[in-house]
Amino acid sequence: MRTMTYKVTYLLITMSVLIAFPLLHMCGFVSLDPWSEVIPFFFGKSNHRPNFVVFFADDIGWGDFGANWTPNKDATPNLNQMAREGLRLTDFHAGASVCTPSRASLLTGRLGLRTGVIHNFDPESLGGLPLNETTLAEVLKGNGYTTGMIGKWHLGITEKYHPRSRGFDYYYGLPYSNDMGCVDVFTYNLPPSINCPKNTSTDAYFKAALPLYENYDIVEQPADLIQLGDHYAAKATEFVDKAAKSGKPFLLYVAFAHMHCPLSHAERFTNATSLQTVYADTLYEMDNVIGRVLKSLKTNNLYDNTLTWFTGDNGPWSEKCQYSGSQGPFSGTWQFEKYGGGSTAKATTWEAGHREPTVVVWPNKIAPNQTSSALTSNLDIFPTLLSLAGATLPNYRHFDGMDLTLLFEGKTDKAHEVLFHPNSGDTFPFGEIDTVRLGNYKVLWKTGGSFANCGGVRAPQVAHNPPIVFDLEEDPAESTPLDDSFSKLQQIITDAALAREKLLDDIKNDNTSIPDYSKSKSAVPCCDRSVFYCRCKKDEA
Repeated sequence: MRTMTYKVTYLLITMSVLIAFPLLHMCGFVSLDPWSEVIPFFFGKSNHRPNFVVFFADDIGWGDFGANWTPNKDATPNLNQMAREGLRLTDFHAGASVCTPSRASLLTGRLGLRTGVIHNFDPESLGGLPLNETTLAEVLKGNGYTTGMIGKWHLGITEKYHPRSRGFDYYYGLPYSNDMGCVDVFTYNLPPSINCPKNTSTDAYFKAALPLYENYDIVEQPADLIQLGDHYAAKATEFVDKAAKSGKPFLLYVAFAHMHCPLSHAERFTNATSLQTVYADTLYEMDNVIGRVLKSLKTNNLYDNTLTWFTGDNGPWSEKCQYSGSQGPFSGTWQFEKYGGGSTAKATTWEAGHREPTVVVWPNKIAPNQTSSALTSNLDIFPTLLSLAGATLPNYRHFDGMDLTLLFEGKTDKAHEVLFHPNSGDTFPFGEIDTVRLGNYKVLWKTGGSFANCGGVRAPQVAHNPPIVFDLEEDPAESTPLDDSFSKLQQIITDAALAREKLLDDIKNDNTSIPDYSKSKSAVPCCDRSVFYCRCKKDEA
């Protein structure tokens, strides 16, 4: 009887706190998100919930990952070790094939037609990821997680769109791409990068020098890209050390400037691999940063309870020639042979534009040295991590990602049956769905557009009616469309069209967002507007 009384009393107290805490929060008596205090109070600081580390590379090719593509095995030793310890996903895709929309997809689990984020923001952008969209960091923070971000944000630069305002407790990094502001150091690019001008008589190409932020403050402008990898490693390991001492579970999101042009790396990584190229050296530096973060997890006895996920935002920038990554077998041969060129990588819906090198490690939960060809996406990161954290998806909106827990546990070898690849910079209109993946088949209603290949040749934008269809299992190079001799062709086209129609109907009935893409020179980040090109360094102030 006494035991029963204790249980009833505990239940009543629990219910009272769960009801009262949100009310106290709304009245201003509790400053933090209520759940960040309630959950640790009732279940302990960590509740054995997993930590999450997400590494997000920029403009990386599927073939850059040595475990995917043998020629690059020397450039990615730490990623290769992750593959030996975890699950390599060989058919994993970005939610879009350019920077901003892909990052929005990762952090919301929603396609650009839902979030409204369909092309890049820039240094003059007044807006960002719409405020009514909920980020992964916001949900995890509300469920007791410490959240930190290191690296490229590219989802809005004004204060209300800043990472610290979108769920991250700590931020250190670049607000947008590393080519959106000038720097003083030598970098590698085609055409060659323009360094910051020294006086007002110089013709100014950029709006301002490239800023480096810590939380809301610019700590260096222009950012020193040569030291950036070491800075990221130091800040990431510092975050892990502090999280270990706090005892709370954490999310660490590391979004590299690597492998976006202009390329740069610390001097000690010159000719660090047998490949002896600038691209390989920069890739090796990124891999080294990953290794240092993993070592920090192990030193703090956090590695076994941390799910670590590596992937990229989109494919390589083929127009940059020797400073671009490897497409692996996904060459998009058909377009090149038909039109003599045109990019089949970044910004396109050809396979190399969105298929990303991906590996996930979680000791004792994900079996080591596994490979899966399940159809997966960076849209899946949001629902998967929330599920593993015991959190629920935000209400009143629809999601395009799926929970991959059963795949990770080896209880299924299936994931998506259909994926949608939005127009992302090459074909117009941006954000619309003119490419559908259906099992092994890929259906394209449009090809070509504005992006050139290495030789500078562009392919025209062409609408296909009927669409062209490739069998990716037999033809990963997308060299030969299926013809009428293939008995399933018409059924594939019909099924893909129905899937697209169903998606668009669902979006019509969803809570979608409209971002602010307006611009103003006043939005350009500047640490000191009295100094030409906004030069400053925090430790020199």
